[in-house]
Amino acid sequence: MQKWLDIAVSAPAHSQVSGLLTYVSELPAVEGQLVRVPFGSREVLGVVWGVHASPPATQSTHTLRQVTAVLDGIEPLSANWRQLVQFSAQYYQRALGEVAMAALPPQLRDLTPVQMARRLKKQPASTEALAAALQSPWPLSSQQIEVLAQMASAPGPFLLHGATGSGKTEVYLQAVARCLADNPKGQALMMVPEINLTPQLEARVKARFGDEGVVSMHSGMTGPQRLKSWLAAHQGSARIVLGTRMAIFASMPHLKWIVVDEEHDASYKQQEGARYSARDLAIYRARLEGAKVILGSATPSLESWHHSRPAAKGGRYVRLPMPARIGAGQLPFVRRVDMNHQPRKTVLSAPLMAAIQERVAKGEQSMLLLNRRGYAPVLHCADCDWKSECSHCSAFRVFHKIDRTLRCHPACAPRAAMPTLHPWGAAPSNLKNIWPSFWLM
Repeated sequence: MQKWLDIAVSAPAHSQVSGLLTYVSELPAVEGQLVRVPFGSREVLGVVWGVHASPPATQSTHTLRQVTAVLDGIEPLSANWRQLVQFSAQYYQRALGEVAMAALPPQLRDLTPVQMARRLKKQPASTEALAAALQSPWPLSSQQIEVLAQMASAPGPFLLHGATGSGKTEVYLQAVARCLADNPKGQALMMVPEINLTPQLEARVKARFGDEGVVSMHSGMTGPQRLKSWLAAHQGSARIVLGTRMAIFASMPHLKWIVVDEEHDASYKQQEGARYSARDLAIYRARLEGAKVILGSATPSLESWHHSRPAAKGGRYVRLPMPARIGAGQLPFVRRVDMNHQPRKTVLSAPLMAAIQERVAKGEQSMLLLNRRGYAPVLHCADCDWKSECSHCSAFRVFHKIDRTLRCHPACAPRAAMPTLHPWGAAPSNLKNIWPSFWLM
């Protein structure tokens, strides 16, 4: 029987196509189904957003095009997933198709139904041997036990404010383990801000839960790897998904727990294409799915800290403090020295010099970190658009005000070791650095 489908496709920005497109189909399709449809001279992947038994009143039926194929080997995307995508598109003011296609693995867009069937055969079956991992390798501290009890008795969302070394990761693992033990089909999403943190977390999770049922999702993976992980999460065989901000859009039909580690990190904000904040979407998705979400940080963001104020004052999150470190570990002593009270032209303060000499006398080492090199990272002439580019690499040469030289600091520095004298002698009034923005006088 012929049906009329509202389908979300990714359209070029200049096409002014931001909404759903209507197609005709003789093939069986339901909402959330992945389909292949003609779009201009191309054939693209789309997601069925609506199914109608009669044509739209405002649409001329003879202009509608037919759906090419239905990827019936893949279960339809859930209503909650589609609601998440629709909310993201509306809130962040992007086209619905753009957000929907960005949330799917790139290789999924190019596979035919036959190729997809082959991929699905390679997917591992859901394992029943995923360890509950309720036994911690070491005894839990009193504050960890208290925090876990609070999370079990309250719906959340939770803000875990734990000092460095307080055992926040163990709390995450315990919460996930209890979730998987209580629900045979339950799934958990654990997010980290950076790709280089994923292998470390993955090794720890797999050491606790085993290799089966644990997958990763981040942009550093190849196309086939991302597709395999996405299919495993979508089919439910992946019980735990680890990933960066892109993992918030993973199709997980049985999602019960979301962990956002280092929730204050700016890397959770997508700055290119369809922009979004994965941390904020985690809160929204947890409410959609009826799942629990925990935001963890030693230095929470101001937004999360404000939302975790007492409920009597309008707070919406439950703040869980963990101020003590595990064992006898102590946070390092930090002393601030006001350089305005030091003699003029002092580079290293007297207390710092004394501390370094004390360490040297004990045979220990010291490390000095410089927050920047030179006076300005790049020079720019506003009249001729000249910039202090290095002739040996693509970096810009740094301006050093003391000897008025331009120096390149990256890997090519040995070849460009000789400082380049400032070509003007004295800086003209139109010579500016790009960042920070102030005049060079």
